Amino acid sequence: MKYVQHSVRLPLALDKALRQAAQSRQVTTYALLQQCVRAGLASLSGEQTAPQLTAQIAQEIGALSAGLIHAERLTERALYVACAAYIYARAAAGPRTDEAKLTAEINAAFTRQLNHAGDI
Repeated sequence: MKYVQHSVRLPLALDKALRQAAQSRQVTTYALLQQCVRAGLASLSGEQTAPQLTAQIAQEIGALSAGLIHAERLTERALYVACAAYIYARAAAGPRTDEAKLTAEINAAFTRQLNHAGDI
């Protein structure tokens, strides 16, 4: 295979990123630069292979899934706090009750709300 030499000028920040990426992959900066050029040309011409696209899609789905799980946890926590505030406010308005009864009522209200949402 015959090679052609090109001179490439990179901004300092891009050079630093290239060197760090090459070091983490344990390849030379020249080898990584060649890989970047090949990948860039392939993406411009639409020649990405199916495994590359599948890996990218799987990575994005994983990121979305992790974000969704986090949102679900936050929503459940907010619902629990709202149920606790409701029960404490109701208890403050009426006769005094003990903590065990309040905790049981909070958990029951939380379970009812989850049932309404269809999670249980």
